[in-house]
Amino acid sequence: MNNLNKVSLIGRLYQKSGINPFESFYKDMDGNTISCSQKLLLEGIDFDLVYTPLKHLGYKAVLSVLGPLYASGFDPFQLSLTIGLSARFSQEEIESLWEGMDAAFKEHKIDSIKLDLLPSLTGLTISLSSLGKQSNPLFVQRPQCKEGDLLCVSGSLGAAYLGLQILEREKRVFDKANAQPKLDGYKFVLQQYLSPHIDRSLFDLFKATSILPSTGEFLTEGLAHSVKNICANHSVGAKIFMNRLPIPSPASDVANELNLDPLTAALNGGDDYKFLFAIPLDKHQEIQKELPQLDIIGHLSSLESGLMLITPDGQELELKAQAWDK
Repeated sequence: MNNLNKVSLIGRLYQKSGINPFESFYKDMDGNTISCSQKLLLEGIDFDLVYTPLKHLGYKAVLSVLGPLYASGFDPFQLSLTIGLSARFSQEEIESLWEGMDAAFKEHKIDSIKLDLLPSLTGLTISLSSLGKQSNPLFVQRPQCKEGDLLCVSGSLGAAYLGLQILEREKRVFDKANAQPKLDGYKFVLQQYLSPHIDRSLFDLFKATSILPSTGEFLTEGLAHSVKNICANHSVGAKIFMNRLPIPSPASDVANELNLDPLTAALNGGDDYKFLFAIPLDKHQEIQKELPQLDIIGHLSSLESGLMLITPDGQELELKAQAWDK
């Protein structure tokens, strides 16, 4: 029991209660399907205020709850958040956190906000819940996720994790020797971690081109985790091609400097704030023509074929991810 990873433990808890996780969809009076997304961020677990500016944190926190809605084809329109604050936070610091959140609200056109502030004994806690809507016809038209669907990602992978490793390294140096952090030359990976961005225009292009993903995932826990999630939810396998993963050269350079494998950062690093989509195979030419910002990295396969990482020489390796037993 103690060796169970997160996914297995969640499944066991559901099983012990005899219940199934619910699909958070419902219809409104205006012809839309509504979905909900939640996120809880804990100081010391999800972020470190030693090197994370509060304004950046506020902006990134809002994106963390909007991303899953965008991934599923929903337009966010409402957000509720509760912030737990210890006595060490000043009014100016709270306003800085809010400034970052407000920038995300405006950028993503969220004008229905509910806020509550509560005391905390453990530092800063941010709880967020957001609603998104999708027209009922569009919701019904979504194709079934199946074997052969192309797996596409919306941007580079691994850089955010490597940015975090640089920040952690410099924090250790500062704690040990009280030396000023050396961050010159790491702008790209630091930006990917501290200031991620969601390009809303991608979702406008989906609608304009009638390219409807069969499913989508917001990448916060690593590519491998999200691929496994899609496969588990739709009873399929997957083949991911190693040489098609979009790992940018600045990220590879940092990985080599830190003696880390850039492939591991891309598959299991997390905090990418990019999107993984499964898109029907017959949309292949349209993807290449209309959506060049998407990289095709593999495809879904039969459940029996498993989840495989394909090396450049054709060797098949089992795809592994944190939080999963396999």
